[in-house]
Amino acid sequence: MEYLNAGATILSGSFSTLLTAGASTKLLIKTLHITNVTSSDANVGIHWLDATAQATYSLGKDIVVPLASSFQALDGTFVLDNNDKLELTTSVSGSIHATVSYMEITNSEG
Repeated sequence: MEYLNAGATILSGSFSTLLTAGASTKLLIKTLHITNVTSSDANVGIHWLDATAQATYSLGKDIVVPLASSFQALDGTFVLDNNDKLELTTSVSGSIHATVSYMEITNSEG
């Protein structure tokens, strides 16, 4: 097993999916790093969709990310179970780059 990385430029208006666990896999998220790449402050929203409960839960709401700065939004292990999603939005379209480090495991492994 190895850690993988995924990145995205986050858009405004609605939540964009950064990661989705498969039907027979789980994703062990190690870190989520958020960077504001513009010259103005931006608000960020982070949530995860629990596919089993058919519900969405906030991990961060209206987090102000100052211009040209970054922070570690998740640090430690956060698990996306089968078909769960990690989603983000921002107040300034294209202002946020999100990078996630994760490991994919099968249901039989965990």
